Amino acid sequence: MNSNSTISKINRSRYTLKKYLNEEWNTDSIKDYSDIEIEKLYRTNKPSSSDIYFGNASACNFTVYHKKIQSHRLHVIYYNFPELGSPAVKITKTCGEKLNSLYKEGDIQPEDSLIVILYNQIPENLQIAIENLYILGQQELSTLGLSETIQNENESLGENKFNISHFRNIHVYHLDGLSVDITKHIQVPKHVVIRDKPTIDNILEKCNCRIDQLPIILRTDAMAKRLRLAPGDICEITRVTQSAGDVVYYRVCK
Repeated sequence: MNSNSTISKINRSRYTLKKYLNEEWNTDSIKDYSDIEIEKLYRTNKPSSSDIYFGNASACNFTVYHKKIQSHRLHVIYYNFPELGSPAVKITKTCGEKLNSLYKEGDIQPEDSLIVILYNQIPENLQIAIENLYILGQQELSTLGLSETIQNENESLGENKFNISHFRNIHVYHLDGLSVDITKHIQVPKHVVIRDKPTIDNILEKCNCRIDQLPIILRTDAMAKRLRLAPGDICEITRVTQSAGDVVYYRVCK
């Protein structure tokens, strides 16, 4: 493991996430650090103020609050990173069980969402485990409901309230995927998330279709993860072509 490269990637990932999350989350708490400061955090033993600890780089974790539902939290976790200069630590599907324990043991709230960042590439069995964890969380929220505070904050938004699928939303990233901003690539069209019911209804009327008739964008798609898409959200994609100019099309998240 190249320690300088890893530290720089972690720092760049923070800047990238700050950009991606700023639309819906209060990112003022994401401090700007130098690589030297990030390395000190990386080497820090278990932070006394944090209940979320998964080894090296845990002091780089941070939490942001939703702008509209101010009690809704999103935790960004650097998971099980190796010691600087050491080989990568193998990540298994038990990662899903360990993340679930954060909810079961009350370290985080049932509605809290997660972004989990791995040093390793994401193996298929782990991706499946994370998706199963998300489905399990949705089942629990559907059965138990949201907390009174979050429910009241959400209901106050009226027709713009968020679906329950927006809560306990969990995505996993490979560090390399966050150390660059793919939205700047000339070949990547503009993606905009649409969550509010009135706008979704207008789109369906314009397209003369039901929401289940729209093409699909998977929750695990690279851009879906960056937009924090949840099932039922619509993604508006604008592609610029030489022959037809701006071409707009829609996909529904599954």
